[in-house]
Order: sequence, then C-alpha cells, then structure tokens
Amino acid sequence: MKNLFVLFWVGWAFCVSGWSAENVVRTWPAPEGEKVTGVYSVLVDGNPVDVYAAQSQFFEGEYYFAYFDFSGQVTVEVKSSFPMEQTELLPERFGFSLQRAADAVQFVADKPFRVSVEPNGRIKPLLLFGNALEGDVPKPDDPNVRYFGPGVHKVGKITLSDNQTLYLAGGSVVHGSIRAVGKNITICGRGILAGESYPRFSGPGRYPLDCQNCENIVIRDVILRDPWNWMAVIWDCDGVLIDGLKICGSRMINDDALDLVNVQNVVVRNCFFRSQDDTIAIKGKEASRRPCENILIEDCQFWVDVANIYRIGYECDAETMKNIVSRRIDVLHYSKNFHPLDYYWVTAIFWLQPNLNMLIEECHFEDVVIHSDGTPIHMLMAKPMRCFYGPYKRDKIFEPGMLRNCSFKDVRVVGKDGSRFKGTIFLLGDSPKHSVEGLKFEKVTYFGTPITKDSECIRIGDHVKGITFSPQ
Repeated sequence: MKNLFVLFWVGWAFCVSGWSAENVVRTWPAPEGEKVTGVYSVLVDGNPVDVYAAQSQFFEGEYYFAYFDFSGQVTVEVKSSFPMEQTELLPERFGFSLQRAADAVQFVADKPFRVSVEPNGRIKPLLLFGNALEGDVPKPDDPNVRYFGPGVHKVGKITLSDNQTLYLAGGSVVHGSIRAVGKNITICGRGILAGESYPRFSGPGRYPLDCQNCENIVIRDVILRDPWNWMAVIWDCDGVLIDGLKICGSRMINDDALDLVNVQNVVVRNCFFRSQDDTIAIKGKEASRRPCENILIEDCQFWVDVANIYRIGYECDAETMKNIVSRRIDVLHYSKNFHPLDYYWVTAIFWLQPNLNMLIEECHFEDVVIHSDGTPIHMLMAKPMRCFYGPYKRDKIFEPGMLRNCSFKDVRVVGKDGSRFKGTIFLLGDSPKHSVEGLKFEKVTYFGTPITKDSECIRIGDHVKGITFSPQ
C-alpha cells in the first residue's frame, strides 16, 4: 500500500501545479490529414479546436473527438451539421447547463471535464475533453525522454525501460505500439496513439499500450484510438497510476479498453473509455498467479458497445482478486446486445464470475450512474462458473470460484424509463463451496424507485446467502 499512497500524493500534486485561476485556453492544430470538417466545429472562448475522427462498427460508424487545455472559466460552443435542438450532454455529473440552438449548443466550464455531445444519441457523437493546463512538460533533449512533437509519426514499436519517459505532444498522432518493462516509467502528453493502420491482431506489438513487469508506472492524459487488439494492458505490475487516459475504441471486437492482469496497487482516475468489448477487465493470466488487489477506479466515464462495463474474473489465473473499489463512475452507454441469463456471453453492467477455484472478495461499487436509453441490459451477473478460455477450452473439468463480501451503494439508473429496460440482478452459486455470499445493495434505484429484495428485477438462485438490501 506504500506505493499506492505515493501515487495518490504525486497525482494530487500534479493536478494542483497544473491549475491556475487565470482564464487560459490552449489548443493544438491537428496534423495534415487528421482534421475533420463539416460535421462539428468547436470554439472555446472563441479559440477554434480541431476535431478528429475515430471508428466504430456500430451506430453508423465514424464518431468524433476533440481536446484542449484550459484554466479559469471558459465558454464552449459546439456547432454541427446535425440539428442540435435535442442535443444531450453526457454525463450530467459535471453540472453544465446546456444552451441549445438550431445548429449549436453552448455551455460554461470552470473545471476539467470529459463529455459526449449527442445530437442523435449514440449515432456520430462528439467526445469533448477539456483538460487542466499541462504542467511539467518533459524536455526533448533529456536522454531519458522519448519525445514526439506535433505531426504524424509512423514508428512501429516504442520500447521503454527503467526511468524513461515517453511524451506525445499536443497535435501529435503516433502510429505504433508502446511496450514498457521496468521501474519508474512515465507515458504522458496530449497526443494520440493510433492503431487504425494495422489489421486486427496484427499490430507492431501485442497491444497498443503494453506494460508488463513494471513498478511505479504513470500513464497520463494521452489518447488511444482505433486499436487492433486489447487497448491498454497492464501485466504483473505493482504501483500503477492511470490518470486522464482517453480511449476512443469500437473499431473491432477484442478491443477491451483496460485490462488489469495480475496487478497490485493501481489507481485509475479521470479517464474516458469507449470500447466495443469489455471496458474494465480484471484478469489473471500469468504463471506467477500474482493476485489482483488494491485497485481503485474513480471519477471516470465509460461507454461499451457490445460487451460489459466491468468483467471481473473471467480469466482467473491469480491467487485472488480483492480490494477492488470503483466510485463516482458514469456509464454513458451500455451494450446494445441483450441475451437470456443462461447465455454464455450474456452482457451486464457488472459481471463477477470467478472460476478456477479462485476467490473474489471485497469488490465495492459506489456512486455509479447508468444512463438508460430505454433498451434492456442486465445490471449484475454474480455467478461463479467454469469459464472456457485459452488453455482451458478443452479441459472442462475444473472448479468454479467463490464470491464474497461485495457491495453496490448509491447505484442509480437515469435517463429513459423504457418498458424494455430490465436491470436484472442475478445471483447464482454453483455449490455450497462455490457460493455467493455477503453481497450488499444500498440505495440502488431505477429511475428514482428503490430496488428491494422483492423487486421484479431480482433473481436469486441456489447457493446464495447473506444478501441484504437497504433501499434508503
């Protein structure tokens, strides 16, 4: 836990040093061939902000994003070729008052934010990232710094080791992958790491961002776009800070936004992730069987197109998974696919599925807001099970895991109260040993209505005990 405390302190100091009461706006021109025109235009206190595109297989494909730095109080105006009178600004957590006109919307911001501007719901939105002013920019001539300035760079694989920093400057688009192994590594900047040049599963590295056997690694503020595989993968690491990372995925399946694999002492905060596959996947895949423990995820916005927001335990080559906390989370959009509860690839907001006789315990979710578009989704799947993956696809004789002492507090479903919305909470053990025990639900509400043990959405099966509901 010492490393975790250090990461909290360093991150807090950075945020303070990068903030000023003075009204300042900083933008960077997009490189040639990157700027998108004709769909959206963005002005911040009259300063134009260039718009980029990302790919999706769904919701009419291409969508858009833009980023800038600011301090003080600024007016943000977004114009579009789409009619803007019914535009939504998600999430509501930032508290912006949106002014709408026929072809534009406007709001005033005085703090960093990550929002989706949606004239047509999930169809071709604009993701808008307003960052605090950047501080402590690395020097290009520092021998321990890999520095990429504005422009397009086709680099293949970038390899980082002990005490090195990779910096992607604002206005840079780097086509390639990052492989980090070692101590005290930093990956930062305002630039974009792009993967659209590479076919599925055929990039210059295993993953766009591949960090393995690292100690005290910091990943801050960069944007990942259009991956060829899992996007950001943290393996066998101890002491991880991921702060302000933006992921613009959904180009293809298997594009998990963040995979935390056999990791300890991790902080993930102030992030925005859109993916087609699982948004947060906590896994054990290494022969070391190192536990996944002491993980904090906070102040983030998540969007998934066909899979799960959280999938914890599908791959369980780990001693245990415990002390996993998520708080102040916004789910802007959930899976478009709805399946029966007994379907192997059923999707949910929260999927807790320990296997390989592993224990998942002390997973806590607090202040989670789920924005409903009126379509159905399961809220929670809590089910020890036999998961057939990788080396276990042929060997079906192994044990499920166990689930103990998890909680869901102040979880709110808002938005459209469609008659199709389900929000099923499904709890099912496999045997007296491989059971579900000690789950607590406190102030879980759907469109303002408290969920109790007698609510229609509750499904409790065999080998489940110690479940409590506190509506207030």
